Amino acid sequence: MFPKADYRLLEDPDELARVRNDPRGFVASLRRPAIIDEIQNAPDLFNYLRTLVDAHPQAKGRFLLTGSQEAPLMQGVTESMAGRVAIFQLLPFSHEENAKVSLLLGGFPEALAPTWAGLAVVSFVPANLSGAGRARGERHPGLADLSTFLALLATRHGQILNKTELAAPLDFRCPPWASG
Repeated sequence: MFPKADYRLLEDPDELARVRNDPRGFVASLRRPAIIDEIQNAPDLFNYLRTLVDAHPQAKGRFLLTGSQEAPLMQGVTESMAGRVAIFQLLPFSHEENAKVSLLLGGFPEALAPTWAGLAVVSFVPANLSGAGRARGERHPGLADLSTFLALLATRHGQILNKTELAAPLDFRCPPWASG
């Protein structure tokens, strides 16, 4: 959509190192409009961007910030960019948008590509267990527990949710304060 925008990916280790070593210089080097992808990896940038936005509030759309981890991204937005941003949550494609969308493959662009479809589905659970959750400091169950849980969910598709039935095979004990 923005072929002339300056695109920077903050998953690239070299780019991320430049940002962390000189955030002011990084922001100054951006051509406008600038797309900063995976902004949650450099939350200190929000303060520098806010300064530029506040200096020229009438100049809209100079920075497009994207991220795949909603919690850290939104924390940065609410702490330093409130009132200065428009937030769009992009969901996967629906069946109306793309005929390749299915319950098995889902609707993300990578999963719909023929060469990536099987790999994306097989890799989804382990990738989410290992990377994003730990980056947020969350504790996840083991892969075996999660696989069992997903299998239990699949067998109960279309039924009334019974949390006790789902928890029993996993030997999950709910603390008294968390019941309900």
